[in-house]
This record gives sequence, C-alpha cells and structure tokens, in this order.
Amino acid sequence: MAVASGAARGRLLGRAASLLWSTVRSQSSQSTSSQQGLVPKTSLSSPPWPELKLPDPIKEAEHHKGIVQKVNELIATGQYGRLFAVVHFASRQWKVTNEDLILIENHIPAECGDRIRMEKVLLVGADDFTLLGKPLLGKDLVRVEATVIEKTEAWPRMYMRFRRKRRFQRKRIIIQPQTVLRINTIEIAPILS
Repeated sequence: MAVASGAARGRLLGRAASLLWSTVRSQSSQSTSSQQGLVPKTSLSSPPWPELKLPDPIKEAEHHKGIVQKVNELIATGQYGRLFAVVHFASRQWKVTNEDLILIENHIPAECGDRIRMEKVLLVGADDFTLLGKPLLGKDLVRVEATVIEKTEAWPRMYMRFRRKRRFQRKRIIIQPQTVLRINTIEIAPILS
C-alpha cells in the first residue's frame, strides 16, 4: 500500500472537492430553471407568527344581533341583578353602585340635598353583561343620579420648611374642600338599539 505525501493528498482532495462542487452547481441550475418563481422560505418572505384569519362579517353581525337580543330580554324582565357603573366625575373615575357614598376632594357648585346627574358614564355592567362606551355611553342609554349629602372641609395639612442657622422658616396650611355624594339610582334604557 502506497502512502501519498501531504502535497499529493492535498491535490487529490482539491480535485475531488472541485468535481463535487461542479456537480452540485449543475444540479442546482437545472432545478432552479425548472422551478422558476419559487422563493426560499425565510423570515423575510413569510413572518414567523401564524397568519391571522379575520372573522366573517356576516357571521359577526348575526352573533352581535343575538347578543343584543339576549341583553334586551334580560333588561325587559329585570333579571340582570345589581348594576354598577364607571363614571367620570371631578377629574377622576369612580366605580359606583346603588347607595354608594363618594368623597370628592373638590368643591361642587350644588347645595346640600340637590340631586345631580352624572353624564359621563364610561361603562355599565350587571351579572351577565357589560355595556362599554367608546369613550362614553349615550345619555339616553344610561342614567346615573346622585344626591349631595354633605359639604365640608378636610383636616388641615401643614407643610413646613426650615433651614437651621439661616433664620428661614415657611409654614403653609392647606384646607381642602370636600363634598360627599350618595348614588341614588343607576338605570338602563328599556331597549338597546
């Protein structure tokens, strides 16, 4: 058995590699010519996440109609349970139900005993359904009424600044007005459109 030197072995491997490379090239050129128009699958040609299928608009409309009909039946029979609402009042959002008390850190231009209507209702819900506004529910759809129970002031808060050895002292006392509201009723229109 003859042992080839390193240079001879390198030439032999080089010839074998070039022969192999030429056969691979000829096969790939034949396959690409037969498969004109096919693009290799990469992350750019197709995204890695699954393709979204949009729902059929006709089925979606039928489903929506059925849900509205169920909610209308619940409202007509009065079997929806206790209602709750999210209202925007005095620069805050409040989740309220019947007979709730709300303490507002603000002055409201209404006297004690006055009934007010909260018109910015964001959503109303019950045991089996929730009505969401975009962003508000219509005034003819939901009615939330409250009564002003008490108008008072908060406890004084004192803010003091002092720098030693400098004869500097500042004292500030803040007394915030407060209003207490009681939620009387949350009502829904008898039929949703």
